[in-house]
Amino acid sequence: MYRKLEHNVPEQVQHKYYNEPFEGVEIDLGFKNAVHIFQNCTFENCCIRVNSNSSATPNILGTNTFTNCLIWPGRKMSVSTIEANFVNCKFKGTWSGRIRGKVEDCDFSEANLEMFTFFDQKEIGGNIISGQDLAIIENAGQHKSALKSALGEESKIWIHIRANTGLFVVNIKKHQDSEVLVRVFPTLPFVKVAPIA
Repeated sequence: MYRKLEHNVPEQVQHKYYNEPFEGVEIDLGFKNAVHIFQNCTFENCCIRVNSNSSATPNILGTNTFTNCLIWPGRKMSVSTIEANFVNCKFKGTWSGRIRGKVEDCDFSEANLEMFTFFDQKEIGGNIISGQDLAIIENAGQHKSALKSALGEESKIWIHIRANTGLFVVNIKKHQDSEVLVRVFPTLPFVKVAPIA
């Protein structure tokens, strides 16, 4: 069981944490008015609930390091860029966005990655990324031109891939060009496609 972070109440003043270790703590930033700031902190065996609408979410997913943590949003999490490092963490819930940081031996099997980019991860490695309707492109930045050529004018999904993109994961069924992706992705040797439901 986790102990709750003290002052984890939206009505209270802003709390700032710099270079602090947290262990065995539940941090609930699921409410919109969460105002905590976390910078260069370490989290071990913690349970972190995040929310796209919370001003605290970009802070906790910023320059921090998470080890053996459970991280999940209360509803769909759409983030610009996560700068944190994750080791042996478990992700749940629906995610859309980018991670620029270490992601090592993490479990995304209970997460719904609608469209997600891993900049510093070129390959799946020890991470578990699974689920129906997922397409996974390893070293995606290297395959952008081939992807663009294969899709032609039927889909512009390739615009989300940059030269430095590592892993690129998309839920085919939830993408606006799903019919095209279902047809084209399985024909590309650099795309791993999970079974389509």
